[in-house]
Amino acid sequence: MKVLIGEISSYKSIVIAKFLKENYSDIIVFGFDYSSCYKTIHTKYCDVFYRVTSPRTNKKLKLSQIKSILLKKHIDLFLPVSSQIYNDCIEYKDILGEAFAYIGDFDSYKILNNKDLLYERFSKEGIKMPLRYSNMCEATIPFVVKPTNQSSAKGVKYIFTNKEKEKISILTLKNHIIQQYVKGIGCGYSVFAKQGEIITGFGHKRLAEFPASGGSSVYRTNYDDVRMQLIAAKVLKITNWSGFAMFEFKLTAANELYLLEVNPRIWGSINQGLQNGVNYFEALLGKVKKAGGRVKSTYLSPLIYLTFIEYMFSFNFRPLISFVRNFKSNKPDISLIDDPKGYISVILRKFS
Repeated sequence: MKVLIGEISSYKSIVIAKFLKENYSDIIVFGFDYSSCYKTIHTKYCDVFYRVTSPRTNKKLKLSQIKSILLKKHIDLFLPVSSQIYNDCIEYKDILGEAFAYIGDFDSYKILNNKDLLYERFSKEGIKMPLRYSNMCEATIPFVVKPTNQSSAKGVKYIFTNKEKEKISILTLKNHIIQQYVKGIGCGYSVFAKQGEIITGFGHKRLAEFPASGGSSVYRTNYDDVRMQLIAAKVLKITNWSGFAMFEFKLTAANELYLLEVNPRIWGSINQGLQNGVNYFEALLGKVKKAGGRVKSTYLSPLIYLTFIEYMFSFNFRPLISFVRNFKSNKPDISLIDDPKGYISVILRKFS
């Protein structure tokens, strides 16, 4: 079985490559990326490396290079990981052949991926979601300004004062939504689905984020809440989505659960499920005897250490205390000792 994963310098790609190599004896992992430095500095779980053109250049050229790898090497499964390459691939998925045929249609993807479309479709379905404001005048402090189709907290602005509100320009609001701020703990329900049905699912709760004010998950633990599963099942059924997806929620002190967004792609905290015996790839690659065990928490190193500094500057020591207390049971997404080149490639990625 041949699997193509990219970008291979992404920590998500490395986590997946390691899982596949350790659990499927016949897997050959092909990886691609944009910089030539990754030809020698890449995870040991990548068997064959290819360089493709930069994502900032010709999109058609990039896709033609990927298609060429899929065809010439007879790739069985294609797993694009980063949001940028994923967006391009799903828009033109028909030219990528059977290796990418497991993904749902582009119209369903647009609804799930676009926060405005998601709100319009599901706010009337009995699903609790943060209020949307049509303009700045309507917005009640505190509120959040988010890009409609970005993930990983890119471009997100939190407004807590009138002074901050005055600084938001009209240009900033282009292709953005204005949303009610919901105070609470971030949690998520991650799935692999087929034709609107959950095949595999798992819940997690965030213990630390980067940036600390509502960023991506860098430290997380197991969390089971049947409401998350029910909401995910309803959304998936209506959209008839096939493929990977992560449903992001906020859990308030009053135990209210708000659906914030859906990322219809492979997500950053995928290692939490994989380490706890959840095989998101079973429907695509078949069963394995044992996929993972029982791990309390996983974390992204070395980014987590910058996160702790950020939290401490705001006098929030809880994430660091939790990390220290559970040190023996914490498991890194990528280990410097186990996979030094993979670890270094993740760092290099931040500067490329």
